[in-house]
Amino acid sequence: MSLADDYDVDVTFYHRDGTIYADTRAGAGDPLLALLDALGLDRYQAEGDVWHQIPDEMDEIAMKTMADQAAPLLARAGYRVDVDAGLFGGTAYRAALAEQAAHRPAPPPTPPAAKARRTR
Repeated sequence: MSLADDYDVDVTFYHRDGTIYADTRAGAGDPLLALLDALGLDRYQAEGDVWHQIPDEMDEIAMKTMADQAAPLLARAGYRVDVDAGLFGGTAYRAALAEQAAHRPAPPPTPPAAKARRTR
């Protein structure tokens, strides 16, 4: 069982020992794993467990920026994402949320109020 299973989400981001991890549910499907790969995260596998990490060779700011951008993109793709408190909220994350909001369809216009008619 993975940390994502414990939190009942598809992906959970957390920070430990200078590394940012993206843990997926046990048995996560290929589309989710491929999306994490495409977002630039490194995939690891050991004894049947699969997880992703932000590349360790990046500095702390670059690591957080990459994670900031990945979380809302995963959410927009329909995945439930959990984020470790204090890990996100930087400018990249806010920009990604704003970009996501800009692509939401506008609400339908409200119908005009019916005009009262006088009858004789």
